[in-house]
Amino acid sequence: MSVGVGIVGFGAAGRQHAAALGGLGAAEVVAVLEQDIAVDVGGLPRAGSWRDMLADPRVELVALCLPPGSRAGLAVQALEQGKAVLLEKPPAVSVSEIDLIAAAGRRAGRPVGVMLQHRMRLPATALAANWADPAVTAVLEVSRFRPPAHYRRAGWRSDATSAFGGIAAHLGVHYLDLACQLLGDPESVRLAPSRALAPGIDTRVTGHIEFRGGATLAFTVTAESSVRTERLQILGPDGGLCVADGMVTTQLGDAGQTLPTVPTAELRRAVYEEMAEAVTTGRPPRRCHLEGARAVTEILASVAQDLAVAA
Repeated sequence: MSVGVGIVGFGAAGRQHAAALGGLGAAEVVAVLEQDIAVDVGGLPRAGSWRDMLADPRVELVALCLPPGSRAGLAVQALEQGKAVLLEKPPAVSVSEIDLIAAAGRRAGRPVGVMLQHRMRLPATALAANWADPAVTAVLEVSRFRPPAHYRRAGWRSDATSAFGGIAAHLGVHYLDLACQLLGDPESVRLAPSRALAPGIDTRVTGHIEFRGGATLAFTVTAESSVRTERLQILGPDGGLCVADGMVTTQLGDAGQTLPTVPTAELRRAVYEEMAEAVTTGRPPRRCHLEGARAVTEILASVAQDLAVAA
C-alpha cells in the first residue's frame, strides 16, 4: 500500500520531492501546501491550510520543504498529530532543534528523516570500517558557482535567520554530512575568515575539524569559482575512500571497489523508499535518520556563529 505524502512548500526543493515521488509505488503525493497561489503545483492536489494537512488522514508523511529557520515547530506539530516527518536539508538551525524534533518523534512513535540523499552513495563496507582513528585524515572541497544575485534577491535566501547561512548550509552540507557519517561527531571546529555577501550568508567557508575519535578534516566550500566539484577524500592506516562528483572509490585492506555515479534524483527516490518502509514498519529509517544529522548541524552552527561574530 502506498504511503501518502504531504509536501509543504513548493519551491525548488518541493518540486524535487514531487519529482522523486513520481511513479514511486511505495509513496505518492496526496497534498501540497503552498501559500503563494501563483505557484504552479503541476496539477497536484492542494491543501487549504496547515491545519487541513494535519487533519487529512491520507497524509501519513509530511515533507517540510520550507527554509530551515521555520521547520522545527512545524515538525513537532506534525509528529504530535501522528504524522511521520521528512525534513529538507539542512534539517534545523541548531543541535537543540534536532534534539527537540527527535524527542517529539520518539514520543509519537513516528519516524523522522532528512533529505541528505548522498548518504545513499556510501557502500556498506565503508560504513562498517573504523574511521575513528587519530591516524585518519580527510580533505573535502565543494565548489558550485552562485552569482551574487542568488543571495541578494528578496526572500529567505538573504535572511540568515531563515536560511541558516549560504553555500555551506545549502550545498556543502551534503559532503560534510558524508564525512560525519564516517568520521563521527566533531570535537572542535576551527575556521579561517569566511566571505559573505550579506550578513550571515557565506559564499566561502574554509576550516579544520577534529573529530572525537581523533580523525581530522580540512575543508573548503565556495560559491565563488566557476569550477564545479564535490570531493571527499579519507585516508587511513587500513585504506581509504574517495567520493568525487558522486563516484565512490574505496580501498579497504586488499579489496578495492568503484561504484558508478548514481543520479541525485534516484538518490532522493531511495530516501522516499526508505521513509515509506519506516512509516509502514514503525522502525527508524536505516540511513536517512535525523539523529545522524546532529554532527553536520553542529558544524554548520559553528559556521553561523563565526559569521555572526564577524558581522
